[in-house]
Amino acid sequence: MNSSLLHSLFRVFGLILFALVLLSPVLLQWPQQDLMPFLQWKLIAAVWCYLLVLSLFRSLWPGLVLLLPAALLVPQEVFYLLTYQKNTDAHAIAIVAETDLNEALGYLTGVGVFLAVMVAAILLLWWYLVRSAWQRQWRWEAGVRPLVWLIGIGVLASLGWNEWQYQQINKAKQRSNPEENIFVQRPLPYSYEKFHATYPLNILLALNEFVRQKQAVADIAQDLALFKFSAKQTKAPEARQIYLLVIGETLRPDRLQLNGYNRATTPRLAGTKNVISFTDMVSPWAWTRMSVPVIISRKSPVDQRYFPTETSLVAAFQEAGFNTAWLSTQSPLGVHDSSIALHASEADQVQYLNPVGYKQEGFYDEILLPAVERVVQQNHTRQLIVLHTLGSHFSYTDRYPESFDLFTPSGKGQAISMHDKKSKVMLNNAYDNTVAYTDFILFSLIKQLEQTQSISTLFYVSDHGENIFDGQCNKSGHGHNTERDYRVAALLWTSDAYNQQYPHKKALAEKNRQQPLSTSSIFHSMLDLADIQYPDQKLSLSWVNPAWRTSPRLLQQGLHFDTAKRVGICQELQSP
Repeated sequence: MNSSLLHSLFRVFGLILFALVLLSPVLLQWPQQDLMPFLQWKLIAAVWCYLLVLSLFRSLWPGLVLLLPAALLVPQEVFYLLTYQKNTDAHAIAIVAETDLNEALGYLTGVGVFLAVMVAAILLLWWYLVRSAWQRQWRWEAGVRPLVWLIGIGVLASLGWNEWQYQQINKAKQRSNPEENIFVQRPLPYSYEKFHATYPLNILLALNEFVRQKQAVADIAQDLALFKFSAKQTKAPEARQIYLLVIGETLRPDRLQLNGYNRATTPRLAGTKNVISFTDMVSPWAWTRMSVPVIISRKSPVDQRYFPTETSLVAAFQEAGFNTAWLSTQSPLGVHDSSIALHASEADQVQYLNPVGYKQEGFYDEILLPAVERVVQQNHTRQLIVLHTLGSHFSYTDRYPESFDLFTPSGKGQAISMHDKKSKVMLNNAYDNTVAYTDFILFSLIKQLEQTQSISTLFYVSDHGENIFDGQCNKSGHGHNTERDYRVAALLWTSDAYNQQYPHKKALAEKNRQQPLSTSSIFHSMLDLADIQYPDQKLSLSWVNPAWRTSPRLLQQGLHFDTAKRVGICQELQSP
């Protein structure tokens, strides 16, 4: 075999190999797809996309140059698909963009060298093909490029027509705040529905979604930038101070061993001194995106607006001289998270540590433990750390490792529907396992704070409750307007140094542990815990202050939680 023929075979093999590399994120999805949709919306769409780029020039080498970014991102996309069973989306892009680079790349731990080798191999292959195309003057045959363009025009026209029809059928409700439409408008465009899992189109769609949402958040943040509480800590102690707020997810108070539950769901906290469990805490909302802003700001429980009109306790602590950090295993973008991320962005440090959010298993909440340790080791004299956890968010079995599969059968490793009443036993067992795992997380955080010997507190509160086919009730999940939707777990731990500095606050927390409380009082109580004052402070809403008084616990629709009628076996709330 002569050398010319051998080089020709190498070049053909190289082109085929490069094509397979580019198409590998799509080919990996073959076993999971019906044949015709897979061919139409994934494989053919990806091939056409690459051909369109290559056809921009008569010579092939400029098109190969333009394909380099897509080729270099293939190893990351394949890793993401194999590890998390999803394509790169706006959430994944935001993880990299929003967080410290070392933390953002944390999900590549253990495979970084392998990915680097793959990128280097792809780069060498690409360089060989570009050089060959340049030297051999690879060109399109006459008439082929116009054919590719004509097909492209036809495809785009078809997509445009289908997009118009799609929007006519699925009209989105417009909000008064134009920025809000970007987050709450559903459904997403037809093109997103069809190509969100088609590489490399999914990258372009995700980038567009990320940029649009980030710009909307930035516009609203700019409007809030001038807001000030004028908060001060007028009698700041000389000792170091650390205040830790842990925002939980979907945790009911009646499933805590601390509150008399008959299972050992909180054995660690039950044996920890200075832990106070508030047994009658209510959240006015049963949706995270609306309940969390009420927890961390002065937003009214009946305020239906998606975005806030003032900043949160994060900004208030900052004004009082505290270094602030927000660490999260939830999402930095999206319809469920952007109103919360707006407040998170007020912090000096923001880290989103879960590469997939709540839709897949992803990372467990314990990834927050080393992150908190790093923040604590910065040794700021005054610190506020806010953790936003996934806690007991469905799918429950995705929220804890195998070592916490304590109550069985739980269905861990299986696809269990939360709406199948036949799975009631497994759902309840898995839910209790999430509570036991949260017990471990909170206990570990308390131990970290104890080691600092600082004036410190940990306050935990869940964002809303949950129904799990309780009794004869046929409801599961949240948002059903039942009593269980609104009752939330809440507890406070205070260090020995804190108790010496503020014994009266600790005593009042003990005294009010069984009082009817609302998460709308947490903003006021957190600031009062840290002895932070501001001009229009409402100490009657702080349950660690002598001025505290009971007040009506309003829910999202204006109902009074305590006077509302409980109707039926599910205890749905109605006006009396």
